[in-house]
Amino acid sequence: MWPRYSAVPTAIPEDGSDWEVVVIGHGAAGLTAALAYLEDAPTARVAILDKATRERRGGSTAWTTAALRLDKDAQLDPEWGDIVRRTAGHHANEAYIDAFYENATETLNWIRGHGVQITKRATPIPLRFGNHTWAPVGGGRAIVDTLGERLVETGAAVFYETTARRLLTDANSRITGVVINAADGTERTLWAGIVILASGGFEANPEMLSRYIPNAHRLRTVSPGTDVNTGDGIRMAVEIGAATAGQFDGVHLEPVDPRSSNREGVVGSWLYGIAVDAQGERFVDEAEYPFDVQFDRVANRMFREHDGVGFAIIDASIRRAAPAIAYMNDAENAPVRADSIEGLAEKLGIPVENLSRTVSEYNAACQPGTFDPTTFDTKCTVRLTPPKSHWAQPLTTPPFEGVPMVASICFTYGGLRTDGAARVLNMDGRPIGGLYAAGEITGVFYEIYPAATSVLRSLTFGRIAGQTSAREHLPDAREHLDDQ
Repeated sequence: MWPRYSAVPTAIPEDGSDWEVVVIGHGAAGLTAALAYLEDAPTARVAILDKATRERRGGSTAWTTAALRLDKDAQLDPEWGDIVRRTAGHHANEAYIDAFYENATETLNWIRGHGVQITKRATPIPLRFGNHTWAPVGGGRAIVDTLGERLVETGAAVFYETTARRLLTDANSRITGVVINAADGTERTLWAGIVILASGGFEANPEMLSRYIPNAHRLRTVSPGTDVNTGDGIRMAVEIGAATAGQFDGVHLEPVDPRSSNREGVVGSWLYGIAVDAQGERFVDEAEYPFDVQFDRVANRMFREHDGVGFAIIDASIRRAAPAIAYMNDAENAPVRADSIEGLAEKLGIPVENLSRTVSEYNAACQPGTFDPTTFDTKCTVRLTPPKSHWAQPLTTPPFEGVPMVASICFTYGGLRTDGAARVLNMDGRPIGGLYAAGEITGVFYEIYPAATSVLRSLTFGRIAGQTSAREHLPDAREHLDDQ
């Protein structure tokens, strides 16, 4: 049902033809890049390439809720930059961070002007940046549909089932085009002085995953849209001398319910209960960080140290005291329930003695105090490894509940190094003429991903890439710059 807009032309001419801009990627970053360029050059020939079919267009963007990490005044969370700087250390990209803060809110107002509705909602659990989230009405799919229709109205051409293979440059290392495989399987050359890379990371490339992240080839992607992210943009850019950035063995993972038909069926009840591995052992401080950071840490620890399998355990007292539990797990499948911890262990396939001991030790380490799921209550454990920093409530009231978890991959941290203007830099730190990148293909994160910024930075730097490329390549814009 959801495919509505169509692309004209629907097939790439046999000679490839000349284009002002070729955008590789059709999610938030690619759409905003193309639209921003066309605002400055309404008659430009712009081609957008999507590896997927028309029905699965839009990459990861089309399948996400697209939460936006904004404070109560709709400004980018002030702590985002602090987290990125601290974890990146001397690798921190200050120009990128500054540009994100300077342009995020303006970009959201801009996409609202193009018909994307954004709403603010209260959240039932405390997050690092407040008790609310902002998101487009209709999630990421609304971004793809709305901006996609706008692009077709402007005359942009979208080509589906089309894969970029290599970038072409002249003697001065400036972009001259891109070689692609068209939907009919033939190789074509699209000649263009500007290429904008917006094709995501390497989540669906087993070879690259195995090279950088041991055993990550076993991870399932969180959406069908992520299945086309095979690192093509990174590889092509590196082949012509682009520099890389971001932690290549780092990856954003989510704990999801393997029983769910929703590949992003996140499990979060461990926040107020406990998380155990397949042997019934706790493996993480479940409340070390707020949920917007901690869910990634739970999934990464589970994947890297516990074969990617775990269980979230709570009891009836937690369910009664924390109404948010009803929203913290994927709703398609009910939790496994039992009247005793031993019975729950049997149903979940966990060694009974291990889970019984784990829960007993946890209960003994919980301290008296008021359990308050709406705030960081500092109700912690004592003399327990690993500890629990908040919401340490004894599990004593039947029925006991368990939800299975597996780690699934959202996006990889390693990518291309860009500046604050979305220009791809070479190994000497200089821009590669005509080459720009935005979204998850750009490497920024190390150790921690502050959630709810993936779509936001894709939108922001996609728009910046379109604006920068137009400013640097359109004659009128260059004359304007020369006068300054």
